[in-house]
Amino acid sequence: MADFNTASTAVPTLEWLDSDGVDAVNDASMRIIEELGIQLGHEPARALVSANGGTVDEDGVATLPREVVVDAVDRAPSSFTLHARNPDHDVTVGGDSPPVRAPSYGPSTVRTFDDGRRDATLADYETLVKLAHAEDVITCSGYNLCEPTDVDQRDRHLRMLERSLTLSDKPVMGPTHGRERAEACMDMVGIAMDDPDLSRPLVAGLINTVPPRRIDAEMLGGLLTYAEHGQPLVVSSFTMAGASGPPSLGASLAQANAENLVAIALAQFVNPGTPVVYGVPSAMVDDRYGSLSIGSPESALFAAFAGQMARRYGLPSRGGGSLSDAKTVDYQSGFESTLVGAATAFSGVDFALNAAGVLESYSAVSPEKFVLDCEALRSLDYLRTGVPVDSETISLERIADTDPAGHFLDDARSAGRPSYQSAVLDKQSHDAWADDGERSAFELGRERVRCLLEDYEAPPMDDRTARAIEEYVVDHAA
Repeated sequence: MADFNTASTAVPTLEWLDSDGVDAVNDASMRIIEELGIQLGHEPARALVSANGGTVDEDGVATLPREVVVDAVDRAPSSFTLHARNPDHDVTVGGDSPPVRAPSYGPSTVRTFDDGRRDATLADYETLVKLAHAEDVITCSGYNLCEPTDVDQRDRHLRMLERSLTLSDKPVMGPTHGRERAEACMDMVGIAMDDPDLSRPLVAGLINTVPPRRIDAEMLGGLLTYAEHGQPLVVSSFTMAGASGPPSLGASLAQANAENLVAIALAQFVNPGTPVVYGVPSAMVDDRYGSLSIGSPESALFAAFAGQMARRYGLPSRGGGSLSDAKTVDYQSGFESTLVGAATAFSGVDFALNAAGVLESYSAVSPEKFVLDCEALRSLDYLRTGVPVDSETISLERIADTDPAGHFLDDARSAGRPSYQSAVLDKQSHDAWADDGERSAFELGRERVRCLLEDYEAPPMDDRTARAIEEYVVDHAA
């Protein structure tokens, strides 16, 4: 018999735009930049445009020649390493590396099985950072996992970053809302990493534009600060198609692309070679309610568009995540999150923010959904990677050794079979499930959270560094 050698391969990257579509978006974006412009609410940013061949009108609307934009964007690296406090957790963003995943970003409310919906607290923030540290599919502990409402808003960034740096030793993100907060981030990260000069990429900052066609002063202050220090920027236009962007997905993509390219160019004007991630976390507005709809096929398409357009410019991409508009942890939350999460996984997206926990169109986070989303991500990783299929794994000898109508359950060799086993979900018989209390996925998520928190151990940090971070926070608090 002929020997089979037909190993299965990972699912190829899906591309939803053809080459003509990519070119059309690029050309429309360049015309927006050259003819319509992007309003910059920050004088230093406007000065950079003027110094690099662009023009700025009296309303702060900046236009740039496309060749200037292309040249600037070309200076950004196609991939980079984001370093962690523990080098074992360093990640590569871009290239052929697995996607980097960071948790929820910015929700002000929390939903738990026991408490229902309530305002987020600093204790919730600590819980989420611990879960991010414990779950293997979350490879960046992020920042602003929730907005702790029991902390003075003037100090919130310090308290959150302190916990991100001490409760996890995975790569971090940091505050970007204005130069002062961004500089504080540079100081604190330098202390935690024992690298005050920030000699390598140590913290990533999220820069959101303000569609349509504007970047505000606070975001530009953060952008310029991170770029000056050579720290990575995740530049994202969160365009709501039908509200802050045209209702057409293609038109909204062109507008978002123009905003991104100008922001990326600004970073390169400041410091050529600054790492950037190109993001399109855009979504639709549901016309029936006037509400944002992130757990939708359109959000899945925007995630795919992000991957394609970033590859067009030779940049790492950000898009998608485990996104849902559901108000609680139910079928809707799982369906929507896996829909967008699958598009993210199979579209070549390099950096997935909001990869776990999101409810209520970014407004809420649930620890239970966090761990359930991580389980879905493990399943997607298994699916995306595939399994080997060759003469060895087919193993005709095993089949020949088993009688017709027999079974393989007592074959010791079956222990080596590739079988995905969930760490969270119920796979028992109905009777066993009933005897176990007929627990829902929400309840199983609660049990997973409890176990992870019970087993959590803070990663080591020397006393001198921990004291220095604490003293910095105390000294700079309002």
